[in-house]
Amino acid sequence: MKNIFLLSIVMLGLFAACDPSKDDIGAPGSNVTAEQLIEGFSYTQYADEACTQAQTDGNYFKFTTSPSRQVEVYQVNAEGNETSLGSGVSGTFKLSPSRGGNPNQTIHIRAFNFDGTYVDGTKDVTVFVPTELSPEMKLLCSEDGSKTWKWNIHANNGRVWGNMGSDGNSDGKDFALNGGEWWGVTSEEEFMNQLNHTDDGKAHGDESMDATMVFNEDGTVVCYNAEGKEIRKGKFQVQNYDPTYSKSKHLVGTLHVDPGCILFPYEINSGGNMPTDFEIAYLSSGRLVLTYPDKGKWNFDGSGWTEGTFWQFCSETDGKGCLTDYDEATWTWDTDNGPWGNCGYNSFLTGGYASLTGNTWWVVDKGLQEQITKYKYGTNDVEDATMTFSANGSITKSTGGKGTFTFDATKTNDLGGWNEGKSWGRLTVTGDGMLFPVRINAGSVTNEFDVVYFDDDHLVLTYPNYAKGAEGAEGSWQEGTYWRFKKVKTTTSGAKIR
Repeated sequence: MKNIFLLSIVMLGLFAACDPSKDDIGAPGSNVTAEQLIEGFSYTQYADEACTQAQTDGNYFKFTTSPSRQVEVYQVNAEGNETSLGSGVSGTFKLSPSRGGNPNQTIHIRAFNFDGTYVDGTKDVTVFVPTELSPEMKLLCSEDGSKTWKWNIHANNGRVWGNMGSDGNSDGKDFALNGGEWWGVTSEEEFMNQLNHTDDGKAHGDESMDATMVFNEDGTVVCYNAEGKEIRKGKFQVQNYDPTYSKSKHLVGTLHVDPGCILFPYEINSGGNMPTDFEIAYLSSGRLVLTYPDKGKWNFDGSGWTEGTFWQFCSETDGKGCLTDYDEATWTWDTDNGPWGNCGYNSFLTGGYASLTGNTWWVVDKGLQEQITKYKYGTNDVEDATMTFSANGSITKSTGGKGTFTFDATKTNDLGGWNEGKSWGRLTVTGDGMLFPVRINAGSVTNEFDVVYFDDDHLVLTYPNYAKGAEGAEGSWQEGTYWRFKKVKTTTSGAKIR
């Protein structure tokens, strides 16, 4: 990679030498020292990407060189690996450390002389870094500080709101993940038949399965209808958070809110009561399950179970949270649903949850070892191999490979160029930390993947064998490769469950 950059930047210097206004170092004898390089490199920091609002600790940089010369701006991590930030005689770049990171950063500037040598210099800068969130706020709001939730139509029996029973001592996690509700709605149509439970008998838009609510790190929650119009908003706070259920197996804490500021905020069979203190039966990066007892109290005296209301929500935006559990999480091949094979790229990419189990042409049927041998892949990433994603951005395989990863939820235009806004994001890796990243019938390794689906326990990826318009691509049914993984669970005794 460095050799490619060396050649590219030297060529840029040679071409720019024809225009002194673009590069003033294109003549022999104009070699620059590190001191001259740094002295001639200037920048202004901004709060916004458009570089219109200057800010002393801004994360957006606009740089110039004087005299004009081609430079690359980059950073070096603890392992000595370089990450390019920007290049040119002038330009912009963004420097945004992870939440809770060090605001004092070092940037490197590199220039190439006419004789082919290069020189490096450094500058120390200070940038804005968001303060670390508490564990529960990170799950609700993500590291980005804002997170979108919607009805979890893949909950048990597809029921997202309804009634259930408990004496206040039942297992909240088991209820959240495995069900046990008495009754519940599964669609907007069914919600519209339950308006008698609201305070005014009217629909407000949160009955749609595409309605959303956004939790923000400033303590606000905003609900929107399917068209993105605001329905209601208010304040929220998580109280008495206990993620290990050490105080009660029934809940991990209380979600305290202003009245009516979650999706369909009504207690069932109550004449439209809107609770302000919900029990959090379960909370993870991908799931939020709330419960509320009839009139706010369970029968703890053993006199029988009380009716309660439940709400099932999910988030499809926090890929890093689901991948790492905001610490580290280990994944292996999803042999339950078929780990690797080929598919019709377009239908698989846009399939979402359906592609967790279907939308494939062929699944490896004689073991991954046969494919590893066929494609002469270097590590033995067979069915029991694992990879561990860490919150610091590293990825490590049990078979010895390692590298880094980034998940970008904004990159929803697929790698094949066929669909705009249809994928769940982009997973990009470096090094050799990804399990068997080989394209079927091509044999080449990819370091970019379209994210098709993820939740707390599953990850589904794909890659097109041809980009749109490329020779060999024949419509949206072109071939693609898919990868399916599942999270390795740990029991209370520390045993791994695959």
